[in-house]
Amino acid sequence: MEPFANSQAGALAASDRIRTARRLFFEEGTRPSGFLPDAVLRSWERCRGAGYRAGESISFDPVQDSAVTALRERSHELIQAALPEFARLGRMLGESSYGLLLTDAEGYAVAVHGPVQRCGELIRRALRPGVNLAEARIGTSAMAAAMAEGQAVAVFGEEHFFAQHGSFQCAAAPIFGVHGQLCGVIDVTRDAPLPQFGVLSLMQDSANAIQTALFRAVPARLRVLLRWRHAAMDGQGNALLAFGENGEVVAANHAARHLLDLRSDILGLHHDDLFQDRFASLDALLRQQPLVQWRLRSGLALYLEALDEPRRSPAPLATRAPAAITSPQVFPEFGDEDIARALPRAKRALDAGLPVLILGESGSGKEVAAQALHQQSRLRNGPLVAINCGAIPRELIEGELFGHADGAFTGARRGGAKGKLAQADGGTLFLDEIGDMPLDLQTRLLRVLETREVTRLGEGMGRRIEFQLLSATHQPLDVLVAQGRFRADLLFRLDGLRLSLPPLRQRKQLRALVETVLAEEGLSEADLEADCLPRLLQLPWPGNCRQLRSALRLARVTAEPGELIGMQHLPAELRQQAGCDASVGTHGQHRGAPQGASLRQHHQVLLAETLRAVDGNVSAAAQRLGVNRSTLHRWMKKAR
Repeated sequence: MEPFANSQAGALAASDRIRTARRLFFEEGTRPSGFLPDAVLRSWERCRGAGYRAGESISFDPVQDSAVTALRERSHELIQAALPEFARLGRMLGESSYGLLLTDAEGYAVAVHGPVQRCGELIRRALRPGVNLAEARIGTSAMAAAMAEGQAVAVFGEEHFFAQHGSFQCAAAPIFGVHGQLCGVIDVTRDAPLPQFGVLSLMQDSANAIQTALFRAVPARLRVLLRWRHAAMDGQGNALLAFGENGEVVAANHAARHLLDLRSDILGLHHDDLFQDRFASLDALLRQQPLVQWRLRSGLALYLEALDEPRRSPAPLATRAPAAITSPQVFPEFGDEDIARALPRAKRALDAGLPVLILGESGSGKEVAAQALHQQSRLRNGPLVAINCGAIPRELIEGELFGHADGAFTGARRGGAKGKLAQADGGTLFLDEIGDMPLDLQTRLLRVLETREVTRLGEGMGRRIEFQLLSATHQPLDVLVAQGRFRADLLFRLDGLRLSLPPLRQRKQLRALVETVLAEEGLSEADLEADCLPRLLQLPWPGNCRQLRSALRLARVTAEPGELIGMQHLPAELRQQAGCDASVGTHGQHRGAPQGASLRQHHQVLLAETLRAVDGNVSAAAQRLGVNRSTLHRWMKKAR
């Protein structure tokens, strides 16, 4: 039977088949072979064997915050690997009513995403973090069947064992870990009985992407893509294998296990158990060329392609970019299609040896973008060394950057210090708030960028280093150059490609970003009052992502256990901006900006009100607004 109806007549025919199957199975006790997908029929048989009756009512367990926290901590790696897929699926599924669900291997919901509030009450009760959705608890579902079958499964309408779930339409795919173990399931559920072309394939694709992210997270000396043909597209999928320092197999995704027919756990498995030649030979060859033909113990030959630069000897920036057939690029959700298009370009620029300059307001996600670019770059196995040029005291910044020799100055660390620039050797140097670097130190930094050589304080001999360069600032560097406060030649060295991050109030798909932040904070739209999310999307968010995250954390602890989060749980300054409070001054005057005021005026009023609310305590005001103290001081200076 086809899982998706392709016409009204097809849908009616499918409905008739399901009703016939239910009559044969539940009323006559006959096995309705051919009327249902085999995976669904096997689930029905397990449910009946457990003593369930189709007409009984099933309740979804209440959950405690402590239990949800424990579940999330246990599934932290899985949740983090799935977050980019939640964001991508949200864009693909559009504005329809649905819920995206991630479960652990035991069937407990560990993350929920999407506009679940638009679904019916039964789905809203089911799709909550912490709910036990295993087959033994709620009967037949796509999630439970996918877990039992080890493959993607769709279950629609009355294919669910319990009659009360007859409105559910769901598709799910299992997620396997790097040792072949079942980690969980990704599922999409809705209660609209419409044709759903392609959704089963979409779930399988998302499960594959999550598996690849889990694979990437395992530390390894060498990662390879396996295939039978020399050409890239041979229909085998991304079969990925990773080796440790001595050639031990540390990770194998589901496709690699299938290709190599690995039927048991990979623990204790070595490269030399699989292939005729030695691991050291493969390691040496893949340092010289991206693709080699390699013969299995069985005598069959396949092709191995390096996914990364070798970790212990990173190549110079001018060497080749990574192979084209790697795991899919996974960038964080920024809520803006222009940023989504710009990030892969920035990654390609970084791989080609160009520096990337990230521009944006405080809290707009510059550090998140830098981390993502490093993690997707060809030097991802090297260190990411971040230096906040505006946070290091002026008298210490030179020693922090360049390091110092033993006894270089009074109070110098015994044995000397390496310095941040040297620590970035073989990886990525991230110069955050570069616009705040003192002018005299800009000259020394420029020399390092030109020569790729660093000299510690108290030494006369320089040391050669190689790194890729990211920098970020909220400052208008072109203006600073014109004012003589920033070196033009340094800007030239930093400005290989510009990546601009607009503030939250200008993001074109802000809803997707807010939903992602909700998921990262252990929340979903289902945890919010119906009008809360639309009102959040209308706020100006002067503190950007940092302020958003801070506000949601406060709301979560302010709301009572089991209580839906509303605007009343947010910081006072946000409630005022949203028009939720009648904030009246001591003389009966309204403290908000006048109607039609500019964003700058609203910003000034918000700053003044926040400082007034905390009695002028700058640290408390910065915490409320979700910004750091230095940013708040800049705002106060501009507001004078």
